[in-house]
Amino acid sequence: MYFKRKIDDELYVWLNTKGHSPALVSGVRQCGKTRSIKQFASKYFKNVIYINFWETPSMKDAFKDSLKVDDIISSLSFKDPTFRFVENQTILIFDEIQDCPNARLSLKSFKEDNRFEVIASGSYIGLNIENKIQESVPKPNGAEDIIFMKTMDFEEFLWAFGYDSNQLNLLYNCLKNKIPIPNSIHSKMKELYKTYMCIGGYPEVLSLFLNNNKNYNLAFKKLTSLIYDIKGDPAKRKNEKGEPLYTPFEISRIQNAFELIATSLNNDNKRYVVSKIIGGNGIQKRDAIDYLLNANVAFKTYNVSNLSLPLKQGAILNDFKLFYSDIGILIASYGFDTIEAIMNDTIGMNKGYIYEAIVADNLYKANMPLYYFRKNSGLEIDFVISFKGYSTLIEVKTKSGNVKSSKTIMSHPDHYGKVKLIKFGDYNIGYSGEYITLPYYLIFALFKNEY
Repeated sequence: MYFKRKIDDELYVWLNTKGHSPALVSGVRQCGKTRSIKQFASKYFKNVIYINFWETPSMKDAFKDSLKVDDIISSLSFKDPTFRFVENQTILIFDEIQDCPNARLSLKSFKEDNRFEVIASGSYIGLNIENKIQESVPKPNGAEDIIFMKTMDFEEFLWAFGYDSNQLNLLYNCLKNKIPIPNSIHSKMKELYKTYMCIGGYPEVLSLFLNNNKNYNLAFKKLTSLIYDIKGDPAKRKNEKGEPLYTPFEISRIQNAFELIATSLNNDNKRYVVSKIIGGNGIQKRDAIDYLLNANVAFKTYNVSNLSLPLKQGAILNDFKLFYSDIGILIASYGFDTIEAIMNDTIGMNKGYIYEAIVADNLYKANMPLYYFRKNSGLEIDFVISFKGYSTLIEVKTKSGNVKSSKTIMSHPDHYGKVKLIKFGDYNIGYSGEYITLPYYLIFALFKNEY
């Protein structure tokens, strides 16, 4: 089963852009990169050459002696005589390209040669592991069009359930025209959104769920396996000699840093406390966090010192929260009982933490740089984004509609500047003075160009 993904259109635009470079698709493991790339390649090219440098490390030899395209093609042809290289009809896919730095360096040669298309991909492209391999490893050359891919967002999730553009346009139009969504549709969307919260956006998990009568237990077991794989990944990273890249102590710190994400959300201020990572000095603890960020396993939101644009300029670098890059990982880490509690609306006092995490998930997948605002005076805003030229406060509400901190900020534009407010909760679409209230499930529609 192939699920329609947003990267399908991104790759089409890339291919039809004059003067494009080879594409480099980066994203967390098992988010669907390889499946989407292969689907795209088979649709538009007669010959598809697929090479996975992790599964077939011997292919790296084709890039050792020369980076000239003719030499690479000649070497690859001898490696696998079934490969067919026909000008303007062939695309090469270099998967797990971080395991072959010379292959990434060759992208410049393929761009200048211009006879064959290339899509490279990898889950660990951002990892700074060069010194662990060898000091002579070449640097990326910039001749690449980078495309970031994440696990499925709620819109892609709805596509997988069979909803098409005609049905989703109703949601968009309600938002655009500032009118409530019909109650029957609103109820169905809330139900589907809870399902999305519980199983997340990994394609393999969703496929298992849909192919087995929507069995939450099977989805949960698959997510726990994914967690096990994520935690075990650092131990699998090896250099060209087959030696481990990370020491047992480094692996332990990375795993502990990963586990602390789930528990940090229950802190009073939800701030991630680096010192709680077990073992190592401050630099080594931060290295463990950097591994998670660069492997796209987690993402970071900074507290800001002020609400002026650009928000990045006011980021407080030692005051941040960490979230898993897919909500399914968080919920599975809490156990199957949490899935049942979400579906039955019996979570209790921890509901706020979980719903803040799902809103963070949705904003992250909408490619919104994410910040928050918290002061010792008691002012606290869940998230702050830059939206349509304004600093926009994001409030996540699970009970009352109280937005005391936001109202304080909005009533003092001379101090905080002109800001806007979006409140997400168990509501329908509504407007109240200077802010909008929206149901959680509509976050993806908010960033449509039409709105």
